[in-house]
Amino acid sequence: MKKLLLLLVCLILAITVILEILVLLNLYRIPYEQISILGSSYSTTHWMSWFGTLFIALSTPLQPLIKRKFPSHMKKILPIHMIGNISAVMFVSLHFIHQVTRSATNYPTLGTGIVLYTTMVLLVSTGVLMYSGIAKKLYKQLLFFHPAFAVTFYTIILMHILHGI
Repeated sequence: MKKLLLLLVCLILAITVILEILVLLNLYRIPYEQISILGSSYSTTHWMSWFGTLFIALSTPLQPLIKRKFPSHMKKILPIHMIGNISAVMFVSLHFIHQVTRSATNYPTLGTGIVLYTTMVLLVSTGVLMYSGIAKKLYKQLLFFHPAFAVTFYTIILMHILHGI
């Protein structure tokens, strides 16, 4: 089961990188379309980013909670945690790459977005490294950094949202 889960994670990450490269090279773009949901109007990629960020923000604290309170359910929740968060990263990545490839006349302010994206990549990287066992010698450090990046992620999400208001 562990190898299959890692294979799925690697597959989703590979698809994410390929899509980002295609957008970066102007070979593919998600069509710009304004979508209104509950009175808020954003582009398709912005809504994808909202969905991805909300999934990460809501599902991430559930994993350690279930690990402590219901350890027998960890085998069920871990695949959801990993595949769900990696898929959410793909949505956020597509939004981010669309933002950084906008024309110079329509270029956004990226300050908090760059920090948020970097933190998210570090959060995911430490999680994958811990689960895969690739960095066994650094496991104790990763065990510290993974939740630290999660806390940083939440702080920067709040700043990013406030910056956008």
